[in-house]
Amino acid sequence: MAHTAFTMVLADWVAVAATTEDGQILLVRQHRHGVDAVTLEVAGGCIDPGEEPEVAALRELREETGYAAEVVESLGWVHPNPAIQGNRCFLYLARGAKHVGPPAGDEHESVEPVLLAPEEIPAATRDGRISHVLAVIALDRALAWLSAHGQRPRP
Repeated sequence: MAHTAFTMVLADWVAVAATTEDGQILLVRQHRHGVDAVTLEVAGGCIDPGEEPEVAALRELREETGYAAEVVESLGWVHPNPAIQGNRCFLYLARGAKHVGPPAGDEHESVEPVLLAPEEIPAATRDGRISHVLAVIALDRALAWLSAHGQRPRP
């Protein structure tokens, strides 16, 4: 029996888990229309046409948080919702992010940087303070990468 399938064609995305110079986890508080609520998540967004994912990750980090990093580590990629979307979300870890100015998002964004201690992240992803699935997976992979490389952020 045939049925109609609806899909969405979307640009690829990036999600950036970041640590600051003093070892805090850098997040973004912003309003999300889909849930009509303020969420706490990692910086991220669309990759512009012709833009490399790493460049988009550094750009989104700066735009949404006012922090900058020199390099990002790839944490792989995921399909955000393969049931209806064909795009990918590239995940990154930015270490040693430095505050360089106010967030510089577009007129449709109201963003506020938030710092959490690394020890707070697991509880925040379990209790719903951080509920965006792409943020949850980016943070999980980032903490695993830091632990595996002996570079867990300082408490």
